[in-house]
Amino acid sequence: MVGVLALALTTAEHNPSGAVIAALACAIVIGVVIVGVRLALGPRIPTWFDQLNVSIATVIVSAGAAIAPSTHIDFAYLYVWIAVYVALSFQPVAATLQIAGAGAAYAVVLATSSGVENPLAAWLITFGTVSVMAVIVTILVRELRDTSRQDTLTHLANRRYWDERVAEEVERARREGSPLSLVLMDIDDFKGVNDRHGHQAGDRLLCQFAEGWQGTIRGSGDFLARLGGDEFGLLAPNSGERGIALMTQRLHEVSPDGISCSYGVATWDGHETVADFFRRADDALYQAKGQ
Repeated sequence: MVGVLALALTTAEHNPSGAVIAALACAIVIGVVIVGVRLALGPRIPTWFDQLNVSIATVIVSAGAAIAPSTHIDFAYLYVWIAVYVALSFQPVAATLQIAGAGAAYAVVLATSSGVENPLAAWLITFGTVSVMAVIVTILVRELRDTSRQDTLTHLANRRYWDERVAEEVERARREGSPLSLVLMDIDDFKGVNDRHGHQAGDRLLCQFAEGWQGTIRGSGDFLARLGGDEFGLLAPNSGERGIALMTQRLHEVSPDGISCSYGVATWDGHETVADFFRRADDALYQAKGQ
């Protein structure tokens, strides 16, 4: 919508022809429709719709630069906002393709415009800025995402990331008909360790368990996370009851000397919800700790 408004203001200053006015009207209508759809769908907007929006924005900004060659640089800097948006919203490959498309569109505008003194310099300045901004935003987004998903003590995934992965793996197992199991682990008498030896000793123990378990799990999709306190979770895609029983035994074998751990195991039944799946493992853990 910002591009549409800028295009309208610039067009009004250049005594537009009927065709230009018609094109502007179409751009305004498209912008209003897109905003309406976004408001209606909210978080349910599919990825392809967002990508289509960015492509339309690129066309509108390019049209503004082409219509007003004397002030094309004002429109060209709107490409920076497009780059910032795609770096925030899209995966790196999709963002790179969108930025490349915008660069190609601007190159066409400069190649066909007679009002730009040095087209190559204009393109390099604009898309040098665009590229730098996109890289900076991508790096910041990646660091923020990693920080929000990682437990700061053990460097395992945290509960937030665990919940995301469990939902994803259940959906994948439902779609593919593949087995899926999970194990909840709770260190026995962890409070006693803290009371007797201090919280630093407790933290070291958590890290020892995390390191030992991390070295035991399979590298082909097994997912280990700290869920909070002394509770950990292991998600094992493509692992049924027998496979997860063997995995649990290996987890038990790497426990530090003198420290035991309780395990609650569940294998997805192919129909239950994520909450029910997790609850069965939690109930099994509760029973194991009561023995």
